[in-house]
Amino acid sequence: MTLGLNCPKEAALSTTVVRCEAGRHSGGMQDDETRLGDDPETLNPYERKLVQDVRDHGWRSVTVGADGDAPSFSYTTGFWRSLAAPEVIVFDFPLDLAHNVFGQMYRLLRAGRLLPVGQRIEGVLSGESIFLLPADPAAAADSLLSSRWFYKDADFPCVQLVWADRAGLFPWQEGVAPGLVDLQPDLSRRAWAGLAG
Repeated sequence: MTLGLNCPKEAALSTTVVRCEAGRHSGGMQDDETRLGDDPETLNPYERKLVQDVRDHGWRSVTVGADGDAPSFSYTTGFWRSLAAPEVIVFDFPLDLAHNVFGQMYRLLRAGRLLPVGQRIEGVLSGESIFLLPADPAAAADSLLSSRWFYKDADFPCVQLVWADRAGLFPWQEGVAPGLVDLQPDLSRRAWAGLAG
């Protein structure tokens, strides 16, 4: 699977390789299939701001603070509507860093760059490697509450941005820094099985 522009919904939700052509939006979402079609008077201030940000900028980042042992996380709302690209979730990033990385990804995708899913990626997080891994739809829906609301409880694809420790090791690799696994809960169906790094 490749995270890219203009992926048909069925392809973006699958685990096959997807190549999408820049310049064509084939996600097929109309405003009335999202909250963009809602009367602003029926929305609370948070909802109005989210809808307006997606309308003005194509996306919005949302951050949820840590809760007990659960780490903080940030995610996008609008990538699927604006780019026909999966929404993105990342754990334990500072708010500004998450927003900046999501913005960088949005600009790269909008320019036609394809970001491979399940492979090491360079050039998104300054000087660091990342992986984008498919998130289980149920896990994503439980975490991305604003996105679920925005898409009116319809299915939408999501990938998890996974980052490495200071030594460049990912949570599934031997020797990874203690605690990194707890900071990045695995939202995949396969428990990161088969990843070599």
